[in-house]
Amino acid sequence: MQSVKLSVTVRSHLERKYDPSALTMVDRAVKDWIAADGLRGIRTIHVAVDDAAAMKALGVAAVKGKATAAKVKRAVDKLWARLTPDYLVLFGGDDIVSHFVVANPSYDPNGDEDKDVPTDNPYASSSPFHASKRGSYLVPDRVVGRIPDMIGNGDSGWLVDALATATGWMSRLSSAYRGAYAICCEAWKGAGTACMEHIGEPASRLLVSPPEVDASVSAKKRLGSRLHMIKCHGSPLDPKFYGQGGMTSPVALFSKTLKPRITASTLAAVMCCYGAQVYSPDDPAATVPGEWPLASTYLRKGALGFVGSTMLAWVGVEQMMCSDWIVAAYLKAVLGGASLGRAFLEAKQDYVRWINQQGVAPDIADEKTLIEFILLGDPSIQPVSAASAIAAKTTGATVAASASTLAFQERRQRRVVRTRMAMQIRELLPVRTPAKGAAVARTAKVFAAARAAFDEDPKAFGIRSQAVRVVRLETRLPVPPSTARRGMAFANTQPVGNRQSLEYYWSGRRVQDGHKEIRLIKVETDIKGNVLRTAVVHSS
Repeated sequence: MQSVKLSVTVRSHLERKYDPSALTMVDRAVKDWIAADGLRGIRTIHVAVDDAAAMKALGVAAVKGKATAAKVKRAVDKLWARLTPDYLVLFGGDDIVSHFVVANPSYDPNGDEDKDVPTDNPYASSSPFHASKRGSYLVPDRVVGRIPDMIGNGDSGWLVDALATATGWMSRLSSAYRGAYAICCEAWKGAGTACMEHIGEPASRLLVSPPEVDASVSAKKRLGSRLHMIKCHGSPLDPKFYGQGGMTSPVALFSKTLKPRITASTLAAVMCCYGAQVYSPDDPAATVPGEWPLASTYLRKGALGFVGSTMLAWVGVEQMMCSDWIVAAYLKAVLGGASLGRAFLEAKQDYVRWINQQGVAPDIADEKTLIEFILLGDPSIQPVSAASAIAAKTTGATVAASASTLAFQERRQRRVVRTRMAMQIRELLPVRTPAKGAAVARTAKVFAAARAAFDEDPKAFGIRSQAVRVVRLETRLPVPPSTARRGMAFANTQPVGNRQSLEYYWSGRRVQDGHKEIRLIKVETDIKGNVLRTAVVHSS
């Protein structure tokens, strides 16, 4: 039995971007990719959603007119119903298959200035997309990855080389991915150490910047490691990541330094702001004209996959928060034998589930994190061998075929479970409405509690006691386990009652060593104003 991988693209956009000879090279690489997948037990169906004949053969109407993200999503949903694939590939960058652009939950003109967030989450959700209903796209249930080319660039090598990686990859023992290149801002080494422990790497291997910088001999040597985890600062249209310590923000990694040192089959994930941003090196606004974006450098040089955020990201300081959880959980799952796409899906779902298990709801920073992180690379790639796969190769064709069938059945069961889990998580998403009256009047008092949890001077970030946002939070309560044990299926029962609380948010920013540093402070209280918990997250 074969798993199905659906790859979708927009042919008219490819033809507008590439000349005929370049397109011929891409088409040839696609055929090689499909053939290699067939040998792995995967049937890859590559289709342009605007190709009338190809879509008709699959029983779905082609996209007409401008191929917007919404139109492509609707086509994908119809193809999904017919093909029931295990994987979805978005073939091409944002100018081939558009990202969705949705409202930023943590937007604040005094802090996080990103009004909108580019995302692939709606493609990863089986729910019909509604821009005004974040539940339709916040929690994914499909395994999705994007194979990007270069924005505004007619060099087909970006796609051809990425397809060569997706064609020729091989699983390795987990030991091949031990000894990570991991680097973290000095200011965040507490959370950085926790991330190392989460993925099973010694804390002693964590490089801290400063003192480590892009030019450090020790850092350069480790760039050849197959596992990369980076918890540093990033900036728009910038091919560099930056450390932070005291008043300085040294360059921690430059794509020019990475390019000759990266090892093929590297696995990379970053918590940095704009880490997965793919932009043209020739963009007039690029900070270093002509130099490749870091995400593109990884992929062009043979990295199996890259996970990062499209916009400003939130991270923890002493403890793992937001981006830290997504990246660390993703890497841990891949090292445990999951495919890139499965690991990414599980990282997002399990993060929300873990929050719910604490008896609380995801806040606005958590929600932005879920939206903005994307996977670049073929989602079916499995970097680390599962023990069963190794055994199958050594015990003969009959056993190998049996193992392949079992692997298909297990994969299908995981997909069903994850779809149901997404439905359950969406049922528990909180409802936020503007607070009024007494709740707003208590702002200054609540700020005193927030000030006690904030180890920096709020005034340095332009933060005053008047909260930027005060919201009333209603979180649905699930059916108690004792009720479920009496034969009531959790997914088919209605939550009983609502949990009500108030959220107070303050945001501010400052410019340090030429880089913006943003803080988001949150205090949650009960309806009467008693403080329940506080949290502070930093922009990366």
